[in-house]
Amino acid sequence: MKRNSKILALMLSGTLVAGPLAFNALPALADQAQPAATSPQGTDAVAKTTASSTDNELLSTVDDAYTAMREVRAARLALFDGNTDMATKMTNDAIAKMQSAETSEAKWGVPSKSGQQGVTYVPFDSSITLGEDFIVTPDNAKAVSAANDQMAKGNAKGAAETLKASNIDVSVAAAMVPAKLSLSHLQDAAKLIKAGNYYEANLALKGVEDGVVIDQWGLADLPQQAGHATKSSSNAAAPQSTMTKSNG
Repeated sequence: MKRNSKILALMLSGTLVAGPLAFNALPALADQAQPAATSPQGTDAVAKTTASSTDNELLSTVDDAYTAMREVRAARLALFDGNTDMATKMTNDAIAKMQSAETSEAKWGVPSKSGQQGVTYVPFDSSITLGEDFIVTPDNAKAVSAANDQMAKGNAKGAAETLKASNIDVSVAAAMVPAKLSLSHLQDAAKLIKAGNYYEANLALKGVEDGVVIDQWGLADLPQQAGHATKSSSNAAAPQSTMTKSNG
């Protein structure tokens, strides 16, 4: 499976491109009459990069989980618009992607600090963040510029170390989802749509989004990605979302 680090580059101003996490920045489409566009990226920022070597990555994310989450939102929007055929297609597509993501748990899954204990989560979107009190100065601007160059080459780890060497507080944030539990919600949603129970189907899809957590780590305490949770997420209750913006 292709793995994207999906780490957003830093701007010289010290802020993140379009906010810390693309998934978190998106509104809950199913609760709006019209879909909202994602925020545009800053013109001075380096584009998102894909690291080809784990030596250059801070936290690997799973593309199929990211795609599944986007399709969940598309399915909810389709239900809101009364387009049940599209909702069926998007839900089935999300099931296929989440099944693929589930197979990645053993290699790329991590336990969550803010979610359900003992559950394996799959990271699907991540970003480098700077300390809230960070201010650009002539001394640290050079380090930020160098970090941007490293990000452009796919060396997220090197970029973070460059910033740390200049005493710039750096951490990594990631949006994560419990693949097994999410897959169960998706399969329920597909059955409910087929039975014509669209309200209940939307709630099942919302359950997938409500399972998302966002964790943040310092460079020294990044989780080891090897599915070290003590039991399967399929046997645990749905965790509460820690996202600051409602998905419902």
